[in-house]
Amino acid sequence: MLAVQSPNFEVIFVDNGSTDGSVERIRTTFAASSKLRITETGSNLGASGGRNLGAKMARGDYLAFLDSDTEVDSQWLVEALDLMQECPSVGVVQCKLLLMSDRSRLDYVGDFLSQFGFLVQRRPLGYLDDKSTQKTAIVFGVKSAGMIIKKEIFQKVGMFDEDFFIYMEETDLCWRVWLTGFQVAYAPLSVVYHDFGGLQKLISPRTKFLAKYHGTKNYIMTILKDSGGYTMVKIAPIHVASWLAIMLWHFGRRRPVEGIWILRGMTYNLRNFGRIWRKRIETQRTVRRVSDGTILPAIMKKVSPVYLYRKMTDEGSGWKL
Repeated sequence: MLAVQSPNFEVIFVDNGSTDGSVERIRTTFAASSKLRITETGSNLGASGGRNLGAKMARGDYLAFLDSDTEVDSQWLVEALDLMQECPSVGVVQCKLLLMSDRSRLDYVGDFLSQFGFLVQRRPLGYLDDKSTQKTAIVFGVKSAGMIIKKEIFQKVGMFDEDFFIYMEETDLCWRVWLTGFQVAYAPLSVVYHDFGGLQKLISPRTKFLAKYHGTKNYIMTILKDSGGYTMVKIAPIHVASWLAIMLWHFGRRRPVEGIWILRGMTYNLRNFGRIWRKRIETQRTVRRVSDGTILPAIMKKVSPVYLYRKMTDEGSGWKL
């Protein structure tokens, strides 16, 4: 099983509709383990649905989420839990995600929210793991390939929103955690290695579709659901206009199919506006305990439009657009 220096844990393996024989290999390899439980969804429920299913089965006070293409350091769990116990205000921990292909370089160490409604990574993909990533830090959002959350908080904010399917589901979750008054923190000694893949994997047709359609759809939906009234009025028009510009950029580069995926992501929010607005009302009434005036100084980092343009036009930069 996992090389974890903590005897008190369980492993729930959720097979999310795979067709590569994963379940059989896991059953054969770990047949003697008493810590492992396996559940099969029967079809692909998306990242949100698969994680929610595993969380419902969990019996512990903390939920640790890992992707199937990760390996963990032996102190991974201990370090994350130590941080949460030392800092009761921290409800979610982002592990240090390092690239499995080059363990001296970063996959992800948390992000902030920009004034345009897009995420700003603290350090870019492939950045050398140096002194700047060795300190604990407060962040806005996490990547659920390696994250830990208090189960009580996870249930309180409503788990992952399964309408997201994939992309931004953890951002939406973290925003709701911030609304409760809890914080999100990066734990540099909680190390997880992620086989994030090279450029070819990032720009594969399937990945491009998921990133463009679900990325557009879920970015807009997150702002509509989680931001306060004034923040939404201030950010949403700029954010939607940015997606329109991104769509036109793709058409201008003779990539109409990708532009159409982005358009579909935007129109999803129009077609489902009533349901999204009901979710917003529920979030603002039952989850929010802290005003945006308190939250935004801690989670927002202002960037220039040039930064966004470079990120958009650089394949493999993190948006995969």
